[in-house]
Amino acid sequence: MLFLYYWLNGATAKQLGTYTGWGTNKVRLWVKYVHELVCSVVLSEQGMIGGDGVVVEIDESKFGKRKYHKGHRVEGVWVFGGVELTAERKMFAVTVDQRDSDTLLPLILKFIKPGSIIRSDCWPVYFSIENLEMDLGDGLSLPLYEWEGVNHSRHFKNPETGVHTNTIEGTWHGVKRMVPIRKRTKKQVQGCLFEFIWRRRNEGNLWNGLMAALRDVRYEY
Repeated sequence: MLFLYYWLNGATAKQLGTYTGWGTNKVRLWVKYVHELVCSVVLSEQGMIGGDGVVVEIDESKFGKRKYHKGHRVEGVWVFGGVELTAERKMFAVTVDQRDSDTLLPLILKFIKPGSIIRSDCWPVYFSIENLEMDLGDGLSLPLYEWEGVNHSRHFKNPETGVHTNTIEGTWHGVKRMVPIRKRTKKQVQGCLFEFIWRRRNEGNLWNGLMAALRDVRYEY
């Protein structure tokens, strides 16, 4: 229980060892177990965000750069995500190989409910959002989303409409604070994204959230 308390409060592996008196291998094993547990919860519960009239900000962000870090080359990875402008701040975040329309538009359809108002910068792919339609038959169609943009090469906030992407930008800042540089690889960063989503989803009630995850876990024998 002591380990879980400190893990929930963001203790490092070294700190966890000091607080619990455990050896390095035991700490690593438990960190891995709890991390994978909350990731599985997010995977099983991940649904669509947004909805009729709900604003969803979307953006892509680079995690890591091409450089050497203590003898190891860190390539970095692109992440695409979105966050609601609601009290719950529901979000999604996934790693992507490309930032083209064939990659991003299907993810928008997968994670954002029809009827949402999508806000973004003016990355060319996003101009196609308003062309995403629902086929009603008989040659009729209905736009799935309303799109509002801000040109970041000119403004951080659209002076005419007030549109900005400050919420998703702030979200990226928060995520990067909890993702060490050594983990900013495609293999590891997705798990960090899931953990961030889980912590946000259970913000203010992390302990009960973790207890629920432990209670619902299924063991295979």
